[in-house]
Amino acid sequence: MKLFKLIFGLLISASAFAQPTASFTVSDNIICAGDCIEVDNTSSNGVVASTWSFGGAIPSFFSGANPGPVCYSGAGTFTITLTVTDATGLTSSSSQSVTVGSMPTISATILDSLGGTAIDDTLIAMFGSAVIALSGFVVGDSITFSPSGNTSCFNAGCDTIIASPFYNTYYIITNTSPEGCMASDTVFVEVLFRDSVKVSVPNAFSPNSDGKNDVLKVLTNVDSDNNYNNGFSEGGAIVEMNFEVYNRFGQLIFRTTDPNEGWDGNFKGKPMNPAVFVYKLDYRLINGLSATLNGNVTLYR
Repeated sequence: MKLFKLIFGLLISASAFAQPTASFTVSDNIICAGDCIEVDNTSSNGVVASTWSFGGAIPSFFSGANPGPVCYSGAGTFTITLTVTDATGLTSSSSQSVTVGSMPTISATILDSLGGTAIDDTLIAMFGSAVIALSGFVVGDSITFSPSGNTSCFNAGCDTIIASPFYNTYYIITNTSPEGCMASDTVFVEVLFRDSVKVSVPNAFSPNSDGKNDVLKVLTNVDSDNNYNNGFSEGGAIVEMNFEVYNRFGQLIFRTTDPNEGWDGNFKGKPMNPAVFVYKLDYRLINGLSATLNGNVTLYR
């Protein structure tokens, strides 16, 4: 009995002198000016009161277990301190830092030429280019633009972008700070698309393995390598198509929906004899325009 009382007394004594332990978690330690974080009180050991200090946040101070959203309007490094108290008056404190990044800026402007005058909007031919000038970012920021295809930075600082879109395009330029804070601006480039893209099917081909006109393909003058001065190329500017070839009896000989695929003059693995065939092409371009082409093609051997 004496041993039991001794052990029980030691347990009561240890419990009586256990100090409260302050601890908490934050939803994010790196945020942007104007953002808020959530704070979760994880303190233990008989805590009956909690007092918070948030530095330059809103709120600056709070009494209670959990304060709810804590918001920071300005940039800087701020310290959150939690002090807890138990029923005997013993206290414990814990602190964490929150880094608040400044909101970056970005301004995108269309120019009439490199180093030229700012204009409200621009209209270019499909094979032309637009000049987009950027300002507002500082060293350490990262610039991205979307869509990024057919665009390039004119200089190392990427404060001037050369854009050569195929069709009417809104360019979104985003500036990201080292803390991950982002700002964006948008410019619009209009393109004379309708008269620029030409879709055609050759009226003859010769699948004789001489490297010339061996495959019957749908052609456009939009080239995937961005060299617009080398004549027709396969499949450029077509996003959806159905190309069918029939013999003179109306039998379907070849069909594809891939702009890069063509007919090699074979049917069921065997070469077709020289003859005139009928084709039908339904297509939709990258700007949404659609059309149908019908015609004849001669196969030569």
